[in-house]
Amino acid sequence: MDDSGARAKRTRRTGARRRGTGLVEVLVAMTLVLVLIVGAAEMLMLALGAKRKGDVAAALTHALTDRLEALKSRPFDDPELAAGEYEAAGRVEPGASLVASSWRIEDEGEGAKRITLTVRRAGRPGPATTAVAFVLRDLGFEP
Repeated sequence: MDDSGARAKRTRRTGARRRGTGLVEVLVAMTLVLVLIVGAAEMLMLALGAKRKGDVAAALTHALTDRLEALKSRPFDDPELAAGEYEAAGRVEPGASLVASSWRIEDEGEGAKRITLTVRRAGRPGPATTAVAFVLRDLGFEP
């Protein structure tokens, strides 16, 4: 055999070894892919949990402001602003969360009422959001 024939034979043998992938390389690649998938799944679960908590906080804030605005828009002598304790429940967006509201109205002297409003997620333990508002009969400003 001449020199070029021996070189071609050697190239074929070494090329045959380099063409395929070995079992170890496949296992390493599969392990890397598995680690990436598990990490992405965990990050997705954490993001979904944070979104749920944010939706609940937004729903509580929305329920609180809606109830306060409804009470503040009433005339001072309206029966719905009579002193006492009240409760209500309902679904609030975002997330259609079931929210329980309770409020206490107290007379604070002549021409003033104090409203203490507490909202919490109904049927589940967790923190409540509380706000206090004062409704006044007249501030004495002239137009």
